[in-house]
Amino acid sequence: MQVSADLRPILGPQLVRLDPMRVKQLQDPLVYEAIDNLAKLSAHCLQLRTPLTTCEKLINSDSTLYLSWKYDEEEKVSRLLGFAKVGRKKLFLYDAQMQTYEGEILCLLDFYVHFSTQRQGVGKQILDYMFAQEHTEPFQLALDNPSVTLLGFMSQKYGLNRPVWQNTNFVVFDELFQSLSAENGIEKQPPDGWRRPMTPRRLGTGMTDTRWLQHAVSGHQSKGNAMAAPVDADMTPQGALSNRAHQAKARKAHILSSKPLW
Repeated sequence: MQVSADLRPILGPQLVRLDPMRVKQLQDPLVYEAIDNLAKLSAHCLQLRTPLTTCEKLINSDSTLYLSWKYDEEEKVSRLLGFAKVGRKKLFLYDAQMQTYEGEILCLLDFYVHFSTQRQGVGKQILDYMFAQEHTEPFQLALDNPSVTLLGFMSQKYGLNRPVWQNTNFVVFDELFQSLSAENGIEKQPPDGWRRPMTPRRLGTGMTDTRWLQHAVSGHQSKGNAMAAPVDADMTPQGALSNRAHQAKARKAHILSSKPLW
């Protein structure tokens, strides 16, 4: 994607970080159009009807665009080589053992390298620059509905070959959960934005363990919804029937005490 202008006074270095404020300050229709056209090529490769990235969306969001470009001295044109759009999102994740995790994690929302410059190291340069700017390791990155090509790229360039698909179409890597586990009896520090108590607590009677429990659950051995004392739920069939009968009596009493509508 080329622009018939010298963008060095506008963009600066060949690898540039464009946050929403910086995108708004560009104030150059040529740059806006070039970025939008490059994003349309990304959407075309993913067979999407509308592009995931536009300059208007970037200005009105908290996402950041990392752009690679160069200026051709011979032809006097600027070429946009590729980009990566990232943003931090609060995700609820499952690992391979169906334990749940909650935290704010850096997500790769859109990633594209122009077909004329693919297999030349441009994509890895963009991601390496992004990791350095965001102070994040590759295994701490979540991928938003990645393609097979992107998964192969992460496996080849960063050795991340154990993706864990989530029900939200995000993909994280098993190394992320391993970094949170105990090693030699010493707990590693979790990534920035994650919360994890010292003792994981089990929620319910299912197969899922939760590592964060910040709210009181009715029936759980914790504080009830309407009292400040611990509550032990009666899980027997007789207790369940008694609870249902009490709820039915409460509803009937509420209906009889209500004023008619006519």
